[in-house]
Amino acid sequence: MQLIAALLLIAGCILALSGPIVARRPDARELINKLVPFQGAIGVALLVMGILSLLSTLDVLRGTSGYPILSASLLAVVGCSVLLGFLFGMPLIAKWIPGDSPAEQKAAEISAKIAGFQVVLGLIGLIGAAASILFRLGILPPM
Repeated sequence: MQLIAALLLIAGCILALSGPIVARRPDARELINKLVPFQGAIGVALLVMGILSLLSTLDVLRGTSGYPILSASLLAVVGCSVLLGFLFGMPLIAKWIPGDSPAEQKAAEISAKIAGFQVVLGLIGLIGAAASILFRLGILPPM
């Protein structure tokens, strides 16, 4: 499950970093535009996987307390998954909420605050996801 969460986070991080990526590589706009229609679905999936990973990671973190890099990568995957999932999935979730409620307005305000940190979350999430995949595949030993 952590491998799926890491791969899904990489897709979310590409969306989060789309501005700087396109600024450096204009030819990447075409590839990123293929992900944009799935932004809401990626966000909801990131949010769900982030919450599920949080629940499973709590036990794992107790066992990895002697491995700070592994622990940091797991926390980065979980934290960035939840935050980016909330950011990208909020428009889709708002459509599912019936009527106008104060919760929808409050969620939109929180989403606007998170949007300012989108690039930073994308960088942290990308590094955490890459490290998590390398740990999972045994390429990078726990340190």
